[in-house]
Amino acid sequence: MKYRTISRIVYLKKARHRRGHGIHSPFLFHLISEVIENKTRLREYKIFKSLKNDVLNSLHNFSEPSLSAVYHEFNLAPSNPRRLYRKVELPRRYGKVTFRLIREFKPSSVVSYGTTFGANLALIAMACKDGIVYQYINDPIYEFASKELLNGLAISNVRFFNENTAPSVKSEFILINYPGNPAVSQNVVLQYLKLHGDDDVLIIRGIHESKEMEAIWQEMITSESVRVSLDLFEIGIALFRQGLQKENFIQRF
Repeated sequence: MKYRTISRIVYLKKARHRRGHGIHSPFLFHLISEVIENKTRLREYKIFKSLKNDVLNSLHNFSEPSLSAVYHEFNLAPSNPRRLYRKVELPRRYGKVTFRLIREFKPSSVVSYGTTFGANLALIAMACKDGIVYQYINDPIYEFASKELLNGLAISNVRFFNENTAPSVKSEFILINYPGNPAVSQNVVLQYLKLHGDDDVLIIRGIHESKEMEAIWQEMITSESVRVSLDLFEIGIALFRQGLQKENFIQRF
């Protein structure tokens, strides 16, 4: 049985909180019941639904040699764009959670680390429409596909950077999307724990993808600077908000 499957079973057994039950903090109750678990159908969701088809159509236009390294990175057989999409982009319902969280906290900037063909970036940019989204990316294929998608949606508030051109901005909201790369995930987490602000939010994907990723998540949430953590299985949400009682929740989602 794969590690992720076992982790899912353990998660479901441990998950206790839903719809804010057992949460005493008004701030957290609102965050869980009105933001994370919000069922309102927002107009942007129609665009999110079409993003997958837009990305798949874009991938069909790439020559096979161009994508071979990307497929190899995820141990996938060539010409399987649907599985590749699932590996690279956030599942839609977690993308919606990310969108709602950004809308709630209204950061002036969002920094996204990890692979994307543009779908993640589109929903983040629409949520942070009055701010700037900085995407760390070091592969020309991801960058080209992302720019094509964003241009088609007339989204212009995304900036791309790499290790040598990292922006000198205060990162109020961070997304780390390296579920299959614990070494890189840990490096970003460790750097951010030293630089975070008092009201920052961090989302990390793949916290139960492997034993190594679970260890990174556990190490992060035990840090004194992380006041509240929410385990939604596919993603972990860390809040650095000062004044909150230190708590860790396994949220059934």
